[in-house]
Amino acid sequence: MPYSSNPYYRFDAYLASGWFNEDQRHTRDNILRITHGLGMSVFNPEAESLVDADSTLNLQAQVFNGNLNAINDSKMVIVNTAGKDMGTIFEAGYSFCLAKAIVYYCEGLKGNFNLMLAQSGNCVATSPEELEGHLRGLKIDPNYRRSYVGNIE
Repeated sequence: MPYSSNPYYRFDAYLASGWFNEDQRHTRDNILRITHGLGMSVFNPEAESLVDADSTLNLQAQVFNGNLNAINDSKMVIVNTAGKDMGTIFEAGYSFCLAKAIVYYCEGLKGNFNLMLAQSGNCVATSPEELEGHLRGLKIDPNYRRSYVGNIE
């Protein structure tokens, strides 16, 4: 799952993240701070394409397809695992099927990490410093991969 050097990608990264509680917003903000500090262009679905509970089916389909297109147009996907948001996990699975580089961000992880995510990602970061290091690694080496070392569930 390489970080592609394809010059036709519109984004360096797609941010797969919930924003529905304080923990998700906090970790999302850390991800954005780090990626922007590295000069990365990031597609953030929350900022680009929101739907309300009563949005039309047409608008829902447009946002869904727009997010899939943004994943397609990104070199890698950064997955915020805070809160185990179902849409975020869907985006991770879709990205894996596209052979995108996936960086899982589990700030402050204590305990076990999910087996399927551990096997599908290029790396797992548990702190802002670790995330920055992994993102730098992927920018330098398209084959960058650091296996998750820790307990799994």
